[in-house]
Amino acid sequence: MTSVKAAFAWLRDAAGAILWPILRDEPSRGDLDPVLEVRAMKWGNLQLLLAEAFRVQGFHVTAVGAESDDMVLVKDDGTYLVDCRHWRSSEVGANAAGRLYGAMGRIDAKAGFVITTGKFTPDALEFARGLNVELIGGRELARMLEIAKETISGALPVRPLA
Repeated sequence: MTSVKAAFAWLRDAAGAILWPILRDEPSRGDLDPVLEVRAMKWGNLQLLLAEAFRVQGFHVTAVGAESDDMVLVKDDGTYLVDCRHWRSSEVGANAAGRLYGAMGRIDAKAGFVITTGKFTPDALEFARGLNVELIGGRELARMLEIAKETISGALPVRPLA
């Protein structure tokens, strides 16, 4: 009888080791590309981590999922918009930066951020140059989110599956 209990305990631990990273939106292998990890995230989890990443930088998140942007941030010196609609795209062009820049003008935002896990085309980089539009892509986004994960995990107790 004890061998049966031991077998069930082993199966429970093995299932926990496999399911826990999935439930926490984390890869089960540590050698995955961080950009691929971000692309695999659920939209809601990305929004929460991104909000935390901006909070760590001194921003206050006032709205998520607005009509012309995905996030509205406020800092002492003004309002900022975040567009992360193309976050899973491998390449983002100037249209995304242009739409964000137009939305910034409508609400008199100081600056904005376009977010992607991919990269930006040369025309997007050229369009954003000289404007208050920051293009955040690939590994830079992954680093921002990793810092946010660390601040969240340091504040919240993590319980393993029982």
